[in-house]
Amino acid sequence: MGEIWELVDGNERKTGMEIERGTNTPIPHGMYHMAVDIWTKSKDGKILLTQRHPDKDWPLYWECSGGSLVKGESIVSGAQRELQEETGIIVPEDKLDYLGKTVMPEYQCIMHTFMVRLERDVTLKLQSDEVIGAKWVDISELEAMKEKIVESVWRRYLQFKNRLIR
Repeated sequence: MGEIWELVDGNERKTGMEIERGTNTPIPHGMYHMAVDIWTKSKDGKILLTQRHPDKDWPLYWECSGGSLVKGESIVSGAQRELQEETGIIVPEDKLDYLGKTVMPEYQCIMHTFMVRLERDVTLKLQSDEVIGAKWVDISELEAMKEKIVESVWRRYLQFKNRLIR
């Protein structure tokens, strides 16, 4: 069995419904699955971007780390898991800075966005079936890559840009 998503309503109240990711079971109208994304900044202020696997939607595009929550997971534990799975970076809860949420009706998803500032250099361990590359970029490099960044990730970047560039 694959990932199980707990569906919520627009106020993030659990509906008691679950679906298995990848089964093409539609999410009922007015319900959402929960997801997280994590913008990771190095100690010198650069942002980590990862490149999507060619077999995924938006193949070879760039994004921050993130993914859907699985059954029983909080947004914080989901953010920690996704960051570790995709990059090998382990971060304690108190280092995750919550930026806010974005309701994305077109994906029937409620996205919670975090930022983490690393205090030391890290060695990346990429999840090969999800991520094929990674790079650290400054804001000008990130903005020059706009056409190569997943569209919904770019929108969240713009939404939280003021907090990300501090």
